[in-house]
Amino acid sequence: MIDAERILKEEQMYFAKEIICNIPCHIGYVKRFRWRWMATQLNTFVFIAEVNGTMTQLMMRSFSKACYDYAIHNNKGWPRGLQSGVGAIAILVGDEITQDGAAYCMADPNAHFSAFEVPVAYLKKYKQPVHFRGTQIWGAIYYPYFSEIIRRICGKLAASQPQESMPPPLPSADLG
Repeated sequence: MIDAERILKEEQMYFAKEIICNIPCHIGYVKRFRWRWMATQLNTFVFIAEVNGTMTQLMMRSFSKACYDYAIHNNKGWPRGLQSGVGAIAILVGDEITQDGAAYCMADPNAHFSAFEVPVAYLKKYKQPVHFRGTQIWGAIYYPYFSEIIRRICGKLAASQPQESMPPPLPSADLG
């Protein structure tokens, strides 16, 4: 069992514990303003939940969308679009992932008005995150920040558990 609450507290972003898609979930929240983001404020929600067994595309898509909806509903501060945006990084932790589930996580994230939905599967059996690794045109200034958060959180997930075996091959990142 992962200690998501501890990880989010170490990142100084622990926010709440909720049930999302019928899965107990720990939620982190951080508000950042950066000049290099063209003087915008980004309200980032990080969701960490754990499931038993294999993660599927439907599971990843549903969890990511529900986390995005939660972030939009619970966003406080400046209205979206007026020098302000919302990010929802949905990290679902499981043992395995189907090829289509991995392809979904590695594909271009869904684009929304002044908001970002970033699905991440974390394979605890292999200590391996599966997520988009490119830079999307829409919101390109934020993706290095999202990638850094994912790297730090997944690094802490990996440090907290033993690796069981080598990961299976993932689908090609070039999904056309």
